[in-house]
Amino acid sequence: MFCLFANAQPQQVEARFLQDYYYLGNGMDLKSDVNYFVIANRKEFKKLFGVTHRPDTPDFSKEIMLAIIMKQTKWNASVNMNKVCMKAGGFIEVYCDLDEGRHQLTYKTYPLKVCIIPRYPSVTKVNFYNNWKMRLLASVPVK
Repeated sequence: MFCLFANAQPQQVEARFLQDYYYLGNGMDLKSDVNYFVIANRKEFKKLFGVTHRPDTPDFSKEIMLAIIMKQTKWNASVNMNKVCMKAGGFIEVYCDLDEGRHQLTYKTYPLKVCIIPRYPSVTKVNFYNNWKMRLLASVPVK
């Protein structure tokens, strides 16, 4: 009985969080709230972040990139991904915190958080949840 229960629990996914990525958005308009992306190829990556030769750039044949980007703001807003896990093999759950900020800055910024996870052939979508209220924020298909 306990073995069956343990297999039904979400499994932790190895996530590699990346630092110092900046949204360029060449020709892309963001929604007025929070934007969720599942980047599965180099073309999509270039649209968001431009051309780069960084050593931590994902290998899209084996990995996909998850990105959360807020609309441009002058507030000290922040985005964080707390946990990435897979449930039942069909989708990946990402639990995140969103803070719209409490103090105004002297410049404009795009708050964002990106991570790289392994590509799973059985995964068809990524669900982003609010970490505290456990409410579904967005469901994005994996292309």
